[in-house]
Amino acid sequence: MSILASGLPVELGTPDEPALYTVPVVFSRQVTAAEREAIEDPGTARRLVEATGTEPGLAFTVDDRRLLIHNTSLRLLKDGLASAIGRMLQQIGTDLLAEQDRVTASAEARLSHERARLAAIARDAAEISFFAAADGDEPAAGEAT
Repeated sequence: MSILASGLPVELGTPDEPALYTVPVVFSRQVTAAEREAIEDPGTARRLVEATGTEPGLAFTVDDRRLLIHNTSLRLLKDGLASAIGRMLQQIGTDLLAEQDRVTASAEARLSHERARLAAIARDAAEISFFAAADGDEPAAGEAT
């Protein structure tokens, strides 16, 4: 990830520099819908505010391959917010991967159970015979005696 300098306010470095602004960051890849949902969740920014003591208006928006970090500054990012965001993104990735592993394991368990159930039904069905019984055995239903 890297900051898209051309997307920063033109007033930076002047007396008119805003205290807080939106910093665009370029992702190295397209984010998934689940990643986007987790990143944009207001709770994500709230947890970062609590963890870093940064401005309470912090918010995130994903726009294509960009992360827009709202209500921040280059100074806040240098002072540790960038590292905290990096850890947050890594944790989101880890959590989503773990959830996908749980979903996959659950689906595999259901599939295994279904295969076993179908195999048991097939075994039961294969044991049924419609041929006449041998001498001394009971006649099959509907057979003349």
